[in-house]
Amino acid sequence: MDIDPEVAPGLDPAPQDRVKDLKRQTDQVIDILDQNMKRLVKREEHLEGLEYISMELEEETKVFKQTAKKVKRSYWWKSVKLVVVIVVVVLVVVLVIVLVIVLLAKGVIPKP
Repeated sequence: MDIDPEVAPGLDPAPQDRVKDLKRQTDQVIDILDQNMKRLVKREEHLEGLEYISMELEEETKVFKQTAKKVKRSYWWKSVKLVVVIVVVVLVVVLVIVLVIVLLAKGVIPKP
């Protein structure tokens, strides 16, 4: 390598090469830092997006739980109503059978 006396007067090639090498390494470090900063910004944007999605899911979960409770309560009432109807029908049938037996026993209804 030839040394330009105007750029570095009085320096021999070894120190000048060392300066160039240090400059190159410094540029590499700056490039790496720049890449890392860009990645950090992208990561932050991605995390903000995930946080937003998480909050939306949390709200949707609350709505889902409320709806599930309403549906559960609705079906519980339907089940209770069905049980009440079945019990009433069974009681009416039992009452009719008992009434027929009593009336047959008293002779109000003639025996077949």
